Amino acid sequence: MKHPIPIANKRGFTLIEVGLSMTILSVIMLVSVQVLDQTQRTWKRGMANIEQFREARMAFESITQNVRQALLNTYLAYQYNNGDTPTIPESKSQAPLGYIRQSELQFITGQAAGLLGGGQTAALSGHAMFFQARLGLSDREGYESLSKLLCGRGYFVMHGTDEAFRPAHVPDVRSRFRLWEYRPTAEENTVYSSTAGTWFQDATSGIISAEESAERPAHSRPIAENIVALIISPQVTQQDANIKKAEPWWIAPGYAYDSTDMANTTMDSPQGTQHMLPPRVMVTLVAIDEASARKLAEQSPDGMPQLIPEGAFTKCQDRQADMQALEAALHAKQLNYRVFSSTITMRNSKWGLLR
Repeated sequence: MKHPIPIANKRGFTLIEVGLSMTILSVIMLVSVQVLDQTQRTWKRGMANIEQFREARMAFESITQNVRQALLNTYLAYQYNNGDTPTIPESKSQAPLGYIRQSELQFITGQAAGLLGGGQTAALSGHAMFFQARLGLSDREGYESLSKLLCGRGYFVMHGTDEAFRPAHVPDVRSRFRLWEYRPTAEENTVYSSTAGTWFQDATSGIISAEESAERPAHSRPIAENIVALIISPQVTQQDANIKKAEPWWIAPGYAYDSTDMANTTMDSPQGTQHMLPPRVMVTLVAIDEASARKLAEQSPDGMPQLIPEGAFTKCQDRQADMQALEAALHAKQLNYRVFSSTITMRNSKWGLLR
């Protein structure tokens, strides 16, 4: 028979041990709460950044989707002379000299101030791009399902106020960099009836305004705020660059590319890149968040802040250095920014004809 252990011999926790255990438990709980709080703050900060740049990301995706569909509908025609109208004979009996590539459409990139000019030159930033694509935009009732209608499209960055399109109940005028989309309807596509390079000249004057109506929609409207730079670089594939023993951007070393120009000519290719789409286009967007935009507006209340260093993004060979200079300028002003960049393959490019 076992004898019960005397109460005096039963060992329990001393007050010191209980106090020490509570102290250790408190420290663990305190550390856990701090870690949880820091994790929650990091998550909220990350979600806030995602929300801040969501508009820029959506605009970037829109550009990449639309420019991929650019086309020229290039065809071969008889050449009769070397003038401005090489396919038109001077007489019925004139014999053709040969065949040349021809197109009434245009793909053009370059400095926004140079392409658009006009009274808004001082408000334009970075590059601009204009092209034709089957985007199906129409203002005629019953044509909504015609998704392959040929339309003009373009993109550029312009700084200005929101007075023209600000809701009446919003009292404060905001000056911001904005990414604008030029999108005339198929019925107002003037590329066939105007001189090359002039069909998009109303891009800055035909912007959204208070007078806009369903019958007369604006040709240009902002698709994203706080886009401070748009950089466009037409390029060839790395394989074609290796064949040429040059850099991929050799077709547009100064970022400027005009499909109507007889450029990059050689003995084997007398037309060069005329009426040809570039095989690839590198698109880069630089966006800042709204807090940075407010700070920038306070720092430059009288006009457009100069963020892009003078002379930057005029030579492709200096692109990396120019990007570093731009990022340094944004850092110096303590602006929170994000860079979106992608090289788009042009599905309608017939670059193999030049090989």
